[in-house]
Amino acid sequence: MNQAKPEVKITLDKERTLHFGFNAMADFERVTGLNALKIDWSNLNITSFRVLLWACLRRDDKELTLEKVGDLLDLMPLPDVSQKVQEVMNLSVPQKKDDKEADETPLATPSSSGTG
Repeated sequence: MNQAKPEVKITLDKERTLHFGFNAMADFERVTGLNALKIDWSNLNITSFRVLLWACLRRDDKELTLEKVGDLLDLMPLPDVSQKVQEVMNLSVPQKKDDKEADETPLATPSSSGTG
């Protein structure tokens, strides 16, 4: 199955592409120690947000540093950047809202021992 990876375009110093795949999630978790699947936007500090943006941009620019991302954040209003990052995260890991019995994590896998 060939399915295009969800991505969102953002213009900072140039047009860039945000990806929130497994590598981005792992990079975010490695640097911050936070769970990439349970980001609390109301308590996300600037340092963690900079890491999140960096992780989402690294797929297309492996040389990108956290300091450079901080400089890029100066080029666009923070709410606009935040909206783009949230958009790519929602496309990559959709949240279940109506299924009350669903596991909290969006990447939950079905049990290998089915009942019924």
